[in-house]
Amino acid sequence: MALMPDQLDDFVNLTLQSFKRKSWIDLSLDQQHHIFASKFLSGKTRTPYQGGHQLNWKVQTSNTGTAKYSELYSVDATSVKDLTTEAKQPFCKLTANFSYDVHEDSFQSDRETIIREIDVRRHSMYNDVFELAETSLWTAPSSDTESPRKPSGIPFWIQKSATTPAGGFTGGNPSGFSNGAAGINTNTVSGWKNWSFNYTSVSRDDMVAKARKAIEFTHFQAPKQFNEIGGGKSDSDWMFFTTYNVLEDLEKLLESSNDNLGVDLAKYAGAVTLKGNPVIWVPYLQNNDSSNPIYGVNFRVFSLYYKKGLDMLVHPPQSSARQHTVREVHLDSWFNFICLNRRRCFVGYVA
Repeated sequence: MALMPDQLDDFVNLTLQSFKRKSWIDLSLDQQHHIFASKFLSGKTRTPYQGGHQLNWKVQTSNTGTAKYSELYSVDATSVKDLTTEAKQPFCKLTANFSYDVHEDSFQSDRETIIREIDVRRHSMYNDVFELAETSLWTAPSSDTESPRKPSGIPFWIQKSATTPAGGFTGGNPSGFSNGAAGINTNTVSGWKNWSFNYTSVSRDDMVAKARKAIEFTHFQAPKQFNEIGGGKSDSDWMFFTTYNVLEDLEKLLESSNDNLGVDLAKYAGAVTLKGNPVIWVPYLQNNDSSNPIYGVNFRVFSLYYKKGLDMLVHPPQSSARQHTVREVHLDSWFNFICLNRRRCFVGYVA
């Protein structure tokens, strides 16, 4: 017996809360894997935020400048100055949906058929979300007036620069953001620049050596008695993202320095690391960035911030306007990628 529309709505809502493993072949995805889905949906790389539509945090840009050596009866010199600036970044709204008509054959059938149909449509909705979010992770908004505002992906925070090919803190303001990333201008706050280097070959003496140097030079530690947001040094906080071209060359580099391959002709496939942390190829970078970048992301300072209560929120079915038998299921998510300290990340690329 077919369910009545109100019963169907309740049943669909219950089905939405108990998503089963898919039992069909999915040929819809354009990208082989998704860093967003694997890295930013759980764990330490996600941070809830209770507040408005903008994230704010303090960045110290200078010291008091009052420390000095003194003598008996020396006259004190005191001063008060602004030591911090406020960084700010808006949240972005990602939305997706699927719909159904309560009179469709599939929804006038048995419960198992309804569940299977809902699962397919919901899975398709999530695929759309993950594909769009993955693209956002590897791109940057066009300007600070962009509307609707897209998330600030890794290339927004970690800027390429050809100023110092051997490597240096030269990654400046993102294109279209004259006031700087998060409103901090690197023309006046040089400590807000990320490390950048150029390379010509994937070799130990070129790209690998420069990446090792970048890891060391982007490790900043406050004195032990003081703590800072994202402070400290831990080799396990890094991940390195690049193209398949670069990863393939790194695997060949490993093979050439190790004769113990045995019968496994792909022994080092997926086994490349820098300082014990994985080097991962990104399909979007492979298909869209011919400079073959390698991004060094320190997850002590890079995170996805989301609005508490509005993270991947799936709403119950609701009637569509002017289509009384059509039901819509909407997903809303407010988030953005935030780098609290740009100088603890780096990028290398072929200039």
